[in-house]
Amino acid sequence: MDEKQFSRYFKAFGDPSRLRILQALTSREMTVGEITIQIGLAQPTISRHLALMRDSGIVVDRREGQKVFYSLNKDAIRSCCSGFCNCLEIVVPKAKKSKKK
Repeated sequence: MDEKQFSRYFKAFGDPSRLRILQALTSREMTVGEITIQIGLAQPTISRHLALMRDSGIVVDRREGQKVFYSLNKDAIRSCCSGFCNCLEIVVPKAKKSKKK
């Protein structure tokens, strides 16, 4: 991964409102209207944030009629985090799976 892609990722992660949108999308895909209600920002503001995150690749969208649903691109986020640690030569141990009792 190159510096330009890391820059796009971290620009997308670098705003508190965008982080709140990402947090909202962890539970399910959502429309702009649903995100607007949950986050409490104006619809045009949410749309601008989503466009930046979509362009960086950390959010994907799908159309269903007139509605557009947004969701996290978990593979891109995982790739960003592991790629960034790798370029800094930081070893990130894999999480151990817990056994259910």
